[in-house]
This record gives sequence, C-alpha cells and structure tokens, in this order.
Amino acid sequence: MEKTYSLTAHYDEFQEIKYGGRYSSDILSNGMTLHLGGSLDRHMSRGRGGTLSNGRNKDVSGNSSNRGLPRWSRREICLLSALVFAAGMCVILGSMLALKYISLDAQQDPLCRQDCQSKRSLLRAARFVQANIDPTIQPCQDFYSFACGGWLRRHGIPEDKLSYGIITAIGEHNEEKLQRLLLEPIQRRGPDSAERKVKEFYRSCISIEEIDKLGSEPMIEVLSSCGGWDLVGAPPGAAGWEREGAPQRPDFNELLYRTQGVYSTAVFFSLTVNVDDKNSSRNAIRIDQEGLTLPERSLYLGQDEDSVKILAAYKALMERLLSMLGAHNATQKSKEIIQLETQLANITMSEYDDQRKDISTMYNRITLRQLQRIAPSLHWKRLLDRIFHDNFSEDEEIVVLATDYIQKVSDIIKNTSKR
Repeated sequence: MEKTYSLTAHYDEFQEIKYGGRYSSDILSNGMTLHLGGSLDRHMSRGRGGTLSNGRNKDVSGNSSNRGLPRWSRREICLLSALVFAAGMCVILGSMLALKYISLDAQQDPLCRQDCQSKRSLLRAARFVQANIDPTIQPCQDFYSFACGGWLRRHGIPEDKLSYGIITAIGEHNEEKLQRLLLEPIQRRGPDSAERKVKEFYRSCISIEEIDKLGSEPMIEVLSSCGGWDLVGAPPGAAGWEREGAPQRPDFNELLYRTQGVYSTAVFFSLTVNVDDKNSSRNAIRIDQEGLTLPERSLYLGQDEDSVKILAAYKALMERLLSMLGAHNATQKSKEIIQLETQLANITMSEYDDQRKDISTMYNRITLRQLQRIAPSLHWKRLLDRIFHDNFSEDEEIVVLATDYIQKVSDIIKNTSKR
C-alpha cells in the first residue's frame, strides 16, 4: 500500500520550509527528504505535490533545479540580535545623559554658569601665582619675598626704566595684544567706522617710509601754527604788538588750548575726566600735576651720577631735535627749556611720596571761580569750554589733586618770558 505523507501531521516542518527555506531542500523530522524546486503555493493542486512517493525523495514541483539562497545560522542570528540590542541600549543611555545635562544646565543659576566658564581663567591665575612665589621662604618671616620672590628672580629692571613691576608687565602684555588687533585687516570700512579710523591712524604712525618721506614738515607746520620759534613775528619793542599793522599777538591761553585740546599733550598740568573719588555716581573733571618730559623729577635735580648722565643725554637729544625743526641757537634754547622743566620738577611731588598714595589728602573739589582765584594766570573757564564744547558755570565743581602745584605753576607762567 502506498505510504502517504500528511502535511497536516507535519505542519510545523512545512511552515519552517515555507518561510525559512524557500527554494531549498531539507530533511523532515521523520527522516524523509523534501526537495523544493519552485515556490510553494498554498493553492497548489494535489497533482503538483499534494502526495509524496514512498521512496522518501519527494519532489513537490517536479523541477530538479535547486536555486536556494543561503540561510543564517542560529549563532549569526543571536550575534546580530545582541549587536542590535547593544546599539539600542547605547542610544537610550546617551539620550538619557543628554536630557539630564540639559535639565541641569537649565536649572543652573546664571552666576554659576558664568563661574564655570571662568574656570580656565581661574586656573591660569592660580598657575601664575604659583610660579611667582618663592616656596623656600617662610611666609611668616618674610611674606613679601615669599609672595614675589619667584617673579623678582625672573625679572630685572629694564635699562630704559627706573622701576619695573607686575602692573608695568601687564601693561606691556596688553599693548602687544592691542598691536596685534590693530594690525589685523579692516572689517568695517564705512566712513564713520571707528575700527577703520583707529587702524588707519595707528598704521600712519608706524609707516616708516611715509614718515621719512614727509620728514620734519608736519611738525614744523604745528610749530608755525603756534607762533614758531621765539615768536618770529613779534615786532621789536615792548609795545610792538600794539602798533598799527603788527601781527596778532599769540595768546598763551590759545596755545595752551592747542596743546591740551587739539594735540592732547599735558603741558604744565593734566586734564582728564574720571569717576569722582568720593562720589562714584558722578564723573568729574580732574586736574593734576604734569609737564615733565623725563619720567622722574629727581633726574632734573642731579642728585647722583646716573641722573647727571641722563640729563646730559636728554639735553643733547633736545639740541639735535631743535636743529632738525629749524630752531636757531638750539643750544641756548635747549638750556632754557631744561631750566623751565627744572622749575616744574622743584614744585612737583614725587609719585613715591606717601602723600601721593593717599587720595584723601590730595582730593580737593572746588568751583571754577575758586580755581580762577588760585591760579589767575590761566583763563580756566574759557579753556574748559573750548576743550569740552560746553558752557560751564562759574560754580561748576572740578577736582584738583595738586592744589599747591597749580598755584605755583600759575606763578611760574606769570614770571616766565612770553617768548
């Protein structure tokens, strides 16, 4: 009797063949070999494979060709599943960490965020302090050497300076940064661009070729606009300025305005605007001692051998510059200029004096009317009106940090030759 293979009894094997091994051959659990040569159709007829032969080689379609695709092994499927699972877990964990960081950042105080951003600056400052101390010195015995010994060992006083400190070094470092910024290409080239103005101004100062080409002409023009050397246009005689047809007499206050307001040069005194030292809610015009070319008043007094050498070198340089600028008898003129600066040095207080370190002892807030009485040789209201483009009241308050100096400067101006 012919042995019949029941698809119902072996449904599991049939499903495995149908979905996992299409176009492939397999051995069923009962040991019978099933050959699949074409697609299995759930509507296949009995004549195309519904009944299998007794020879255990059952050909469903009658097609002997075996065009099967390779199946994945259980091990490969397990490894792939594990890889997909691991990737999914990484994505989930990464998302959780990102959400946690965003939530913490949102809840964080703005000041805390600012402190975190300045962590690098704090670390740099800490390294700077650590490098400048001298750990070999006991701080309880000599705290200054402990705190500054490292810096003092690495730095000396430059030959062109009388003193040198960390403030000076920081200033030099900032100047280097500013120089790099000024030499960068101009980004904003508009007619009112502050960037363009300041960069072009700086480059005009360092353009050596253009400076050499112009020579001394620009400075000679400035001197001519101020009356020239010795006020060349002055008529002879004491009353020569009042004679008919004589040129207009140069006004000292006009020349002072040109130097202070036009050329921003501190002559006889400095004139600045700063926060009021005793009232930080307001700005105030501040007047202080100024006018020396050399960096320290002691250099004019010849108190030591170095001061004498420096003063002699300064005088030689001045003679050379005066000759280049067209002055006659440059030796005599340089001598007169040094005499005037020496008078200013005698009334100038050293910056190292204890009184100059205490703002409360220097601070003197007075009105313009009071300043005019203290220093009558200068027309203060007219000078300030022109410099600040304003019309100040006589009761306008200003801060004078060197009252005695300003009073003595007024006397020097009164007693010095107009020439």
